[in-house]
Amino acid sequence: MSTHLDNLRRRHRRIDRLIDTSKAAGRQEGLKLLKRIRLRLKDRIAQLQRRDPDMAR
Repeated sequence: MSTHLDNLRRRHRRIDRLIDTSKAAGRQEGLKLLKRIRLRLKDRIAQLQRRDPDMAR
C-alpha cells in the first residue's frame, strides 16, 4: 500500500507543476479539470493516511 500512496503523491506533484505551467502559459480551459483531479488525489492520500497513520510522512 505504501507504493500506492507514493504513486498518488507523485501524481499530485506532477499535476501541481502542470497547473503552475498552465497558469503561466495562460491556459485556463484545462485548469479547472486539473484542479479537480488534484483535489481528488489529495483527498485519496488523506484517506489512506487516516487508515494507516504509520504511512504518513
